[in-house]
Amino acid sequence: MKLAQLALLALLSAPPAVMIGAPVAAQTQSDCQTQITNLRTASSTVAISGRNADKDRAGLVDKLGDASAELTKGKNADAVKKLTDFKVKVQQLVEAGRLSASDATSLNSQADSAIACISGLSAG
Repeated sequence: MKLAQLALLALLSAPPAVMIGAPVAAQTQSDCQTQITNLRTASSTVAISGRNADKDRAGLVDKLGDASAELTKGKNADAVKKLTDFKVKVQQLVEAGRLSASDATSLNSQADSAIACISGLSAG
């Protein structure tokens, strides 16, 4: 056989993933937990102004702890709800002038990534 024919035969006998490219690895529950943990770390140190700043920060962190606990139980929809509650609280702090818009954008972006990760688990 000629070299070109051998190459074509090799290509045609390869599994489809090799010809098209392997799919991106699916997210795991552990990946989603890591995202929530990273968001908890960011929330623990974010600048919140006002006399109840420590209480508000603890409330944010608690919502993330609840999300993590629900995810551990396999209650993905409940974990997403807790992350959505977190985003609502972030928005309330911005509207009250107690959290900067840039910090809120960062926290919300991380929350959205965690929500997408968990939603990917539901679809899997």
